[in-house]
Amino acid sequence: MHIPTLTFGKIPVELWEYLTMALVVIVMSLIGQKYTRFRKTTDPSWKYFLPGLWVKLTGGIAFALIYTLYYKGGDTIGYYECAMAYTNLLFDNPPDFISAMLGGGTPEIKSLFNSRTGSPMSYMFYDEKTRTVIKFCVPFVLFSGKSFFISTLLVSVATYGGLWKLFRMFSSYFPKYTNNLAIAVLFMPSVVFWGSGILKDSFTLAATCYFIVATNDLINGKRRFWPLVSLAISGFAILAIKPYILLILFPGTLVWYFYKRIQRIKNAYFRYIIVPGIYAFIVFGSYFALTAFGDRLGRFSPDRALQTAAVIQYDLKQDYYEGSSFDIGHIDPTFASVAGKLPAAVTAGLFRPFIWESRNIVMVFAGLENLFILLSTLYVVVAVRPSVTFGLLKRTPLLLYCFVFAVLFAFMIGVTTSNFGALARFKIPLIPLYMGALAVVFSYVREHVALPHRLRKRNRILES
Repeated sequence: MHIPTLTFGKIPVELWEYLTMALVVIVMSLIGQKYTRFRKTTDPSWKYFLPGLWVKLTGGIAFALIYTLYYKGGDTIGYYECAMAYTNLLFDNPPDFISAMLGGGTPEIKSLFNSRTGSPMSYMFYDEKTRTVIKFCVPFVLFSGKSFFISTLLVSVATYGGLWKLFRMFSSYFPKYTNNLAIAVLFMPSVVFWGSGILKDSFTLAATCYFIVATNDLINGKRRFWPLVSLAISGFAILAIKPYILLILFPGTLVWYFYKRIQRIKNAYFRYIIVPGIYAFIVFGSYFALTAFGDRLGRFSPDRALQTAAVIQYDLKQDYYEGSSFDIGHIDPTFASVAGKLPAAVTAGLFRPFIWESRNIVMVFAGLENLFILLSTLYVVVAVRPSVTFGLLKRTPLLLYCFVFAVLFAFMIGVTTSNFGALARFKIPLIPLYMGALAVVFSYVREHVALPHRLRKRNRILES
């Protein structure tokens, strides 16, 4: 009996794939339910594990449908088709498959593929970072039976672990604020959408989360072995795919590490003497360490970043972007010129595209989310006394780290990104950190400032 095959864009989907997708969701739900059953009784944050997983799976399916039906193609299809060629090579010639997986982007390696396997697209194969993502996708394509939609679901599940670990880290510091933290970390639409598909951003978001959680474990003196392993693997993944993220992670991590040590110094005089030296070491140490990785960082290396910002800002003024670009003003390749764009670049990185700048349905949702982020920020800035915020930051270096990372990351992508579509994807690593820290400040104020005020008001009413 012939079973008809439906086509989504260029992707054929057979009946068994629908059944398998449903089976994946059911199996993951059953495993998640068994895994969290007893944990929920001792830690309320675990009640969000399954909802977060379901939302992540939904985001993956939505991502796959939009790219196949609305965009009718895109990088995600390219990654899938290239990974298909590697998977076919595994069954056609296993030794050649091993050579291709371990080898680089050379014509000799590309010649291993043939008409039976298909050949990875040249523009993706010869780019080292893109080729790394293709290799990351091969196991998902293999275990999905070469199904695009099931591969996307498996990527969604695999990358969920990073967000969950980040949420658990926040909850360990602020267990009373888990409701708001769940919204901020697990349920932000752009993070769920762009962080669930077959893209660079899904892998780098998960790796960034694991990197930060491992850093937190090491700073707080937990068992060294597994945090070091996690730090090494996540750092390698970031370096291999989007090494510029390390421009923010590395110096921020050093600040976080030494801040905890400085807090332990009881002698105020000694602390004020040693602090400038420590931060001078962080600045120069970060510069030289990142310079050493200059080849991996590419155009974002310390000695090329200023030129990159100037070139990209010139490029975005060209006509071929057709209204999807944004302009923060003219930039010269000098430190003073780039630094002068700090307010405009940070605003773009955090809050743009604004809702009125949206040109398609995907950007409309991004604009609505950015409006929520902007209003949340304005509420905290206007309603919270600066002394309350600074007191929280002083007592909790994690919050300081989150805000510093978010602002610096927003600044970097604001000056080096040329259009709203790319901006919406690139900014997802900062959203869980920024919104998580914002949720803590908001919840703290509601608990310690707003609540006593309401109680006093109620008492006055009762007394009258």
